[in-house]
Amino acid sequence: MSKFSKNINVKHKVLITTNPLDHEGGMVEFNKGLINAINKKENNINLEPFSIGSRMYLFYYPTLKKLLYIFFYLFDLFRLITKLSNYKVKVIQVNPSLIPVPLFRDGIVLIINRFFFKKKSIIVLHGWKEHVYKSIINNKLLKYSIKKYFNSVDIIYVLSGEFKNKLINIGILESKIKTTTTFFYKENISKESNPGSNVKLVKLLFLGRVSKLKGIEELIEALKIIAENHNDFLCNIIGHGDKPNTIENYKNVVDSYNLSDKIKFLGRITGKEKFEAFSNSDIYIFPSYMEGCPTSVIEALATGLFVISSDVGALNDIIDSSNGIKTKPKNIKELVFALEKGLKNINQIRIQRKDISKDAFQKYEVSFIADDFLQSYKAIL
Repeated sequence: MSKFSKNINVKHKVLITTNPLDHEGGMVEFNKGLINAINKKENNINLEPFSIGSRMYLFYYPTLKKLLYIFFYLFDLFRLITKLSNYKVKVIQVNPSLIPVPLFRDGIVLIINRFFFKKKSIIVLHGWKEHVYKSIINNKLLKYSIKKYFNSVDIIYVLSGEFKNKLINIGILESKIKTTTTFFYKENISKESNPGSNVKLVKLLFLGRVSKLKGIEELIEALKIIAENHNDFLCNIIGHGDKPNTIENYKNVVDSYNLSDKIKFLGRITGKEKFEAFSNSDIYIFPSYMEGCPTSVIEALATGLFVISSDVGALNDIIDSSNGIKTKPKNIKELVFALEKGLKNINQIRIQRKDISKDAFQKYEVSFIADDFLQSYKAIL
């Protein structure tokens, strides 16, 4: 009989280090969803969030946030030591990105745990910066340090096969690495899609932060070319600008191309309105330069949308010929080709809608991801 089976009536705590749950951001939403889904299940695992680092009320004061960060961090480390002293805490789960500050922040946490508490440990690696990876590969000391850092834990979760292979290239043990994805909530997805099979107007959708890094410039240029031969599309761009005047500047470009009736900037939309926007669209476009596993793409697939995306991060794994088309980032020619193909085959794409949605429900619904994590917790306890 396993240790887990013997202690079936004992609640084992998994302590998850995270930004405060009132923060915005993909990692916070991931942790909230995971915590809610697992804690609702009848099992002896209980997930508990532990805030570490910056505070939400300093979000709009970046200079003050940087100045106060070290004080909050040290205070949170003291609180963490108290938490880890609790015998019920069996697992510590940290959530760094491949970015220096998060790696250092969570590295200290793992060192404290390893030498003083010896709890089981898990890394969930969400963010990925390619230039940081290249710095690690090209620096023997950094490579050795990261290798020791990651190999000291029990399980490492990454968001794509690409990231897994790159960790193996550093020297991380393949047996420790698992892939996961972001997820959606089935109750958010509209049961009915509004676009009819005979509707001539094709509705395109982008949803996310409006910035150069998301490929908005290339999208506008590609749509300018498309508009020369097609008059039957509308592209809605939903999201807030990453900098002041970003959206205004893009609107000016669109106006200069006489495309204001074809490309609409709708601002930030959340909740029910956001999912109505998915439901009322045909094709989701996401030509980002770099990504982990964007939740908006998962939600688009769950709604049944055909996806045109760049081939970066987890998008390489989740987009294939059955649900979309992949293009190289910054490549306007490939983006034009994908859009042309989408417009030409829109009737077939609309027929595929239910199959695309069904496939996403079987892979990316929150309970599916939660079950995978739950099995991992059980395996190391």
